[in-house]
Amino acid sequence: MINNTRHKSIRKKTASRIAAIQILYINNFNDQTLKESSLIFKNNYKKFLLEKLDIKDLDINLLDNLLTNFNKNKNTLDNIIEKNLSDDWKIARLGVNELNILRLSVFELKVFKKFDEKTIINEYVSLFNNFCGNPDFANGFLNKILNSD
Repeated sequence: MINNTRHKSIRKKTASRIAAIQILYINNFNDQTLKESSLIFKNNYKKFLLEKLDIKDLDINLLDNLLTNFNKNKNTLDNIIEKNLSDDWKIARLGVNELNILRLSVFELKVFKKFDEKTIINEYVSLFNNFCGNPDFANGFLNKILNSD
């Protein structure tokens, strides 16, 4: 888990990214809206996350941006991901969390562009490592995305 020595505003952003990943995971297995999945997260997981990161709330604006734009840009994000995977990989080969984390990170790097690129890469590599997979894969992929047009 992310350490609590970082500034609270940074932990709030991290918590919002974690919340987005968890909400998208919940949503993947239910026939419901993201809003309904968000309520499940809020009622069952949010308190634990806030306690672990020693913060009072999420960065709601970031979470809303991530979730709103996830659906709005999903096909574009998938095209960018597919185009930048190595020849050995296809998007269908990625697990649910792997794909959602890559989608969110590509959104932040290529569409949202609000935060420092290296910070975004480090954040999502760490989340990739904690949630699902090989951080070297995520790091290589995201650096390739950063340098693509």
